[in-house]
Amino acid sequence: MLDKYTANYLPVSFKQEITDNLTQLRRQDKDKFHQSPLGQWQDHLITLPSIVQAPKLDSEVIGSIHQALLQNRQLRISYQNKWEEKPVQRVVYPKGMIFIDNMIYLTGFNPTDDYIDDNKLLQEHRNFAVNRITEVVAIDKPIPDWVRRDTFSLKSLHKLGRLEPTDNIRIKLVLKVQKYACQHLYERPLSTDQSITAIDDTWNQVSATVANTTRLQDWLVSMSQLSVVTEPLELKIVILERLESGMQLYNRN
Repeated sequence: MLDKYTANYLPVSFKQEITDNLTQLRRQDKDKFHQSPLGQWQDHLITLPSIVQAPKLDSEVIGSIHQALLQNRQLRISYQNKWEEKPVQRVVYPKGMIFIDNMIYLTGFNPTDDYIDDNKLLQEHRNFAVNRITEVVAIDKPIPDWVRRDTFSLKSLHKLGRLEPTDNIRIKLVLKVQKYACQHLYERPLSTDQSITAIDDTWNQVSATVANTTRLQDWLVSMSQLSVVTEPLELKIVILERLESGMQLYNRN
């Protein structure tokens, strides 16, 4: 701050004295923080990284998205799709940001006219991985009023299964799970309506209403040696196909 404003017109010695005093104050504040109960927690906490590391993010892209969301402005983004050679420019009505594991997504809508039918507007909903946004510019145009409807709040979009890849909105999942592997589902249930009943001395049945997301399918594959999907049949077929595909890869190598 001293370099940018009126301090440039002060005598050098006086300017240096002010700078030294500010440095000392910052050092004292830092020491006070480390001595405080909150600061002492640093010695008792550690965050372990995910198996797959987080992608690199452009701070300018994040900053521009942040400002557009706060100011309800439209965005023009350059988006690099996974399988395309060059990024594509597109306009987005931004709605919010989603944090899933170590990925960040921008959620919003393609430009479209207002409709009475919310389902038509939902067809224009999109999610964009922020690390694939190579450039972003906030347009000096407000987002349409319909984007701020309660129907399109982040909570509502989440309930509709719109904030992550999904094959269906909601399904009734029924699993056959080995009893000893079922314990963590008492502590971390799949849903608020989850129920667990005993089948015999070895197996439990777990029922829950869930969104049929890619993350759910990944978890079911990881649990394949401990559980079996009973219902719905379509999901059971998907998990079986993924397991058979994996076995073929391992058998070939």
